[in-house]
Amino acid sequence: MTLPALDIFDPSSYPTRRDEEWKYSDLSRVLREAPKKAMVVRTLSELEAEPDGFVYFSADEAGFDGLQQAADFAMRKSHGRLYIDGNDFGDEDGYLGYQGRGEINLAAGQELVVFEDYTGAFDYAVHSHLRFALAEGAKLTRVVILDEPESAVSVRQSTIETAPGSVFKQYVFSTGAKFQRFETHVNHAGHGAVVEMNGAYLLKDKRHFDLTTRVNHAEIDGETAQLIKGLVKDTATGVFQGHILVEKGADGTDARMRHQALILNDGAHIRAKPELEIYADDVQCAHGNTIGALDEEALFFSMSRGIPEETARAMLTHAFVLPVADQIEDEVLRETVLNFLENASEGMKEERANAL
Repeated sequence: MTLPALDIFDPSSYPTRRDEEWKYSDLSRVLREAPKKAMVVRTLSELEAEPDGFVYFSADEAGFDGLQQAADFAMRKSHGRLYIDGNDFGDEDGYLGYQGRGEINLAAGQELVVFEDYTGAFDYAVHSHLRFALAEGAKLTRVVILDEPESAVSVRQSTIETAPGSVFKQYVFSTGAKFQRFETHVNHAGHGAVVEMNGAYLLKDKRHFDLTTRVNHAEIDGETAQLIKGLVKDTATGVFQGHILVEKGADGTDARMRHQALILNDGAHIRAKPELEIYADDVQCAHGNTIGALDEEALFFSMSRGIPEETARAMLTHAFVLPVADQIEDEVLRETVLNFLENASEGMKEERANAL
């Protein structure tokens, strides 16, 4: 699967609302001119195991060169656990631009857990494209935290190539940015291969987050499961575009997609477009999309037990996104994500209280 070419340093490559894939996320409007190229050159940190058992890899201005080497080292020295530090730092005087590509190939039977941590400071624009290729029986677990500043513009794209009997699990958690898009394209090999792509977003202020996924089932007996949950308040915008294609002959496909989101006040926006495109007969496929408000009965019940309204709202919103994090098998990463979600929920509660 080939992604459309995007170069943040070339405005002619910016997609617009006329591009169906970018209908709800107009990059050309946000980046009216190309950012300045970041001139700082960092050498990659020496590969070493962190105290929590992860091999550390820096992926800033140096790009993603050496990513395969880091993954190989992680599988040899840290039981297959890799931490990608994707922090970006901009400039108070204008957008600095970062762009890079990386690739990880897993051999037959190999297992790798990747934790991608994307944060930053000041103003910047970033575009990255990662490719993960799994051989037969390989397993990749990918946990991503997007906690970028409100002024950031980021587009994170990835392509996943599976193989028979392989397992790919992805968990994405975001608080949005000025413009933020996380895009995943999967070529599903079927024949017992399993794909899970889950995520949660908690957006406030004027932040924008676009989660776009594309899964192509071209072979028999493939499985895909997807659960996305979102919370949006103030004038923030959440976008979910999920597309599953089941090609002719891909019998035995089991594909399920669910998107559930809460709008916490008037003025917030959610654009959801879940799609199933099926050309095979013997399949089990379903998709669902639910957008609503916070459960007032649950809120009333909590308040009747003496819990202050703002605390009750934070508890309910936190509980709403927990099912996504609970599915993470790695205990360290699950705890890290739970702490991230708790802090994000608290931040939404505090700002609401200050606004009253």
